[in-house]
Amino acid sequence: MMLFFLEFLLIGLGIGFLGTLVGAGGGFILTPLLLLWFPDRPSEAITALSLSVVTFNALSGSIAYYRLGRIDLKTSLVYGLAALPWVFLGAFSTSRVARGPFDVILGLALLGLCVSLLWPSAPEPPRRTGEDNPSLVPRRIVDRSGRVFEYRFRYKQGIWLSVAVGFLSSFMGIGGGPIYVPLMIRVLRVPPHIATATSQCLLLITVFAAALIHLLAGHLAGMGGLILPLALGMVAGAQAGAAISGRVRSAVLTRILAALLVLVSLQVLYRGAVALLP
Repeated sequence: MMLFFLEFLLIGLGIGFLGTLVGAGGGFILTPLLLLWFPDRPSEAITALSLSVVTFNALSGSIAYYRLGRIDLKTSLVYGLAALPWVFLGAFSTSRVARGPFDVILGLALLGLCVSLLWPSAPEPPRRTGEDNPSLVPRRIVDRSGRVFEYRFRYKQGIWLSVAVGFLSSFMGIGGGPIYVPLMIRVLRVPPHIATATSQCLLLITVFAAALIHLLAGHLAGMGGLILPLALGMVAGAQAGAAISGRVRSAVLTRILAALLVLVSLQVLYRGAVALLP
């Protein structure tokens, strides 16, 4: 029993570290791994466990990034509230999909994320001189070290993106971090380190709501014993990941995320395809 606890504690530590380092909360790693480890468990049980654990990781990561002064609190709150109704719908929809199709959907979605991460970003649009672009909202964030992040981003477009991401992330049990971060960087044009930190706070809102729905629906039955060791490990790992995030270049963060997604998505996709064969 103790060996079992330590094993999942170490697994949680590694997932929390890597997940927070790239601002994804760890759910995009944990969910496919759980699918591989527990092939006989229903999809709603896997997503319920993953989202429950990611809630603790997102809380720990949000606290760490808040202390670093890199979270755009206003944006994360508005985006989170906009996504909540669709988060609820995604959580309820998971139980309607069998394991085979669910694994295939998640595997394809993760591969799609890899492509979006590795696709060359569009060039920065030229700034207007003498007037402000009304479609862009200015932000100025100064972190605890005194580093200044001054930028303009597509604030209103991000609200609509949060609606779609809220459903997909809750349905797949990955929390939304690996979707939010690349969208914030490439579509909304938020600086990578601000996007990483803000995503953690936004993630806290959405995964808590989805985990609560799964808990009330009784989807955690038989899986609750894994929450404590995974959560403890991920919380500790999240603090370490946030602490060194500012020392890692944004290009390195992107490659780390893409490499992890490729490894786990191919395995999940293969498992799901095999399950669909007659």
